Amino acid sequence: MPPKPVPFPGFTPLSDRVYLRSGNENAKAAPPDQPTTIVIFGWGDGMPKHVSKYADGFHELYPSARILVAISKTLQASNQPLNERVQAMMPIIDTVFPTPTGDGGNEERVLLHAMSNTGGIFVAAAMVAYQQRHGADKKLPHELLVCDSTPGGLVFSAQVGRWSRAMAVGTSKFFPWPFVVTQALWWAFLWGSYLLERMRGTEPSGAWANRVMNEEEVTTRQSSRLYLYSKEDEIIGYDDLEENVAQVKTLGYRAVDTELFEGSPHVGHMRLHPEQYWNRIVECWKAALAAK
Repeated sequence: MPPKPVPFPGFTPLSDRVYLRSGNENAKAAPPDQPTTIVIFGWGDGMPKHVSKYADGFHELYPSARILVAISKTLQASNQPLNERVQAMMPIIDTVFPTPTGDGGNEERVLLHAMSNTGGIFVAAAMVAYQQRHGADKKLPHELLVCDSTPGGLVFSAQVGRWSRAMAVGTSKFFPWPFVVTQALWWAFLWGSYLLERMRGTEPSGAWANRVMNEEEVTTRQSSRLYLYSKEDEIIGYDDLEENVAQVKTLGYRAVDTELFEGSPHVGHMRLHPEQYWNRIVECWKAALAAK
């Protein structure tokens, strides 16, 4: 039996992990300067009541756009087999792109929003899912990809402490012992998984996602990117992110922008700086369409 979808008020489950919220029935068709579809790839272990705040923010900005949300566990991002990660994102592809461009062949204007490394891993999985459904020569159409607190560094030994902390944050409430014990257990688990991957010769999910998101054969260069981050992020090192962005800027995307937030924690930029957060996304969306 497949797992039951978790309760997600206001959304219709498309699977146990993908949810749909339609635009306002009273709203007219999306104006040509606004997205028709927004897809949010939530952070690892993000609860619907928290992730939905981002959907609410987008709905306020673009009331006629339909919004899809993919929620995933950190363990699914780090340990789920590649084919299962891709298949988990197929409901997004089959809903937004029943044809290579959109419903009935009409062009979609898509905004993708990836949160933390888990969101990044599954936006990459969605890109691969699109190619599996519509052909290896096709690339998932989107105007703007917003990367919130992602990507981080890819050297495992340097990042395992941050990753184990992220997993402990999402699971410590289920255990009676101190937080540090939970983190230590995840640290040991991650090292074991990493060594097993090395023995099997498989690519770690974070490295795979970073590669796929930047491959010209997978990701359309006719799109823009926005990276949202802070120096106080306890899980994603700002220097790692800036190094990644510097590389992405050489790859030929329409535009690659960044926004630095002051004092905000991991995926906490919107909570501390809502006006700066949403204004920057709107600004980059408009620029992406203008550059089209």
